[in-house]
Amino acid sequence: MLKIDHPQIYIYSYQLSRESKTETNSIWNWANNIWQHFSPEKDITFSQANLSYPLSRAKKFSHSNKIDGSLKFCLLDDSEGILARIGSPETDENKDIDIAALKDFNVNNLMLAESYEDWLGQTIFITYKLQTYQPHTKKDFRQIADECLNNLFPEESVRLPFYRDTELLGSPIFEYSSLKSQLQVFVYLVDDEIEEKLGKIVQPLFELFYYRHKITTAFLDSRRNYNLLKKLYAEIEGIIVSLETKIAQFESNNDVASQENVNTDESLTSLKITLKQLLRESLAYERLLESLEDFNNTINIHIYNYQQKLDQICDKWQVSTEELTTFKFFVERNCPYFQRQIQGDLGYFKQGTDLIKIAVDLVAGIVDIEQAEIDRSLERTIQILGTGLGAGGIVVSAVANYVERDIVFRIPQNGDRIHPAVASLLWSLLAVIVVSGVVGWINGAWKINQYRWFRRKSETPRLPDSQSPPVNDMLQEAAEVRDARQGD
Repeated sequence: MLKIDHPQIYIYSYQLSRESKTETNSIWNWANNIWQHFSPEKDITFSQANLSYPLSRAKKFSHSNKIDGSLKFCLLDDSEGILARIGSPETDENKDIDIAALKDFNVNNLMLAESYEDWLGQTIFITYKLQTYQPHTKKDFRQIADECLNNLFPEESVRLPFYRDTELLGSPIFEYSSLKSQLQVFVYLVDDEIEEKLGKIVQPLFELFYYRHKITTAFLDSRRNYNLLKKLYAEIEGIIVSLETKIAQFESNNDVASQENVNTDESLTSLKITLKQLLRESLAYERLLESLEDFNNTINIHIYNYQQKLDQICDKWQVSTEELTTFKFFVERNCPYFQRQIQGDLGYFKQGTDLIKIAVDLVAGIVDIEQAEIDRSLERTIQILGTGLGAGGIVVSAVANYVERDIVFRIPQNGDRIHPAVASLLWSLLAVIVVSGVVGWINGAWKINQYRWFRRKSETPRLPDSQSPPVNDMLQEAAEVRDARQGD
């Protein structure tokens, strides 16, 4: 049976600050559970009122001759942190104890806080000593670390996988971690000298682990954001496909060869409805994209903060950063991966904004062009009718001067002639028809509109990308229509 001396468990727990003072689903509930289990002072409870900066004075408890501990509290930026210690008192009777005794330190998984919305994560730092006369190999140290983890977390479901091993201050340290569970465990062999050095970096180490969890939480949030963006991107693509279909139908129905009775207003209304739906989805898409950029900025900021804490630890220990490989590995290897992943996501999803912009501009161009055609048609109609009626009025005025007989209403008789007034009316109607026809022919009102009627039907209409000439031609035509209307 493997034996160790004076094992100590340091539990670093963090959560975002919340306005609500409730302890439900929070590290305060977790801390109070530990206190209620190990301390005889059952009437004491902890809350946000215990927070301070730096770490508060330790609130100690003594469970038995085998177990004692303490709780410290700290306010960090927008977050709250608690440092709990559960370990064996520095007495002779706690030397050379079985590793299996660690099971009593974590009854019912008291050490592990439950994950919830504001949860940032936990780091568990296990230290132990060995008798100096006991020779050990690296394999032995790994076995001790594994046994510590297995006894501290008997349930395999909460046990973490081995990640890596390094040396810190010349002594072996083993890391077990799971990014998704936001939990990290170190098992570290120490001696009196190393314990003294660890005592000098209590605050910097507490903040170092805090910034680590801020970074990993931001990355995990970015993965959830990625899934939402991916889903919304697919929905937007579906809307654009629907838009392509409606544009194709609109063009087909307006083709000169089409035999269908087309209601242009209904077609335009349908396009506008789809456009509004696309704009609503694009707003949600832009917000998710901004959130992804925020996560990237959060990671960048806390990488800097993490490096600052590494420098503080180096100053207090009078060592170079090369001797802090255990902690430096995260910022040199893991963080660049997080950054590249998010940058890749941003590059991919920003193409979606270009696609949305093209679709919106295309539909807006079609609507503007069709509306301009309707306005031109109405203007020609008014001009033709106005000219025709004016000509008819002139004819009526001219002929009326020769009307001298009164109109008599009776049954027509054989040999009757058309009354001059009736003839005047007929001449005026004829003038309206002839003049309107001539003006209409001159203005091209009855010409076949090449834009609306003669469209290519050999190609399947589709929504092109920003570099596609058809879209640019359509948008250019829309711009020309707008310029022409402004010029009028």
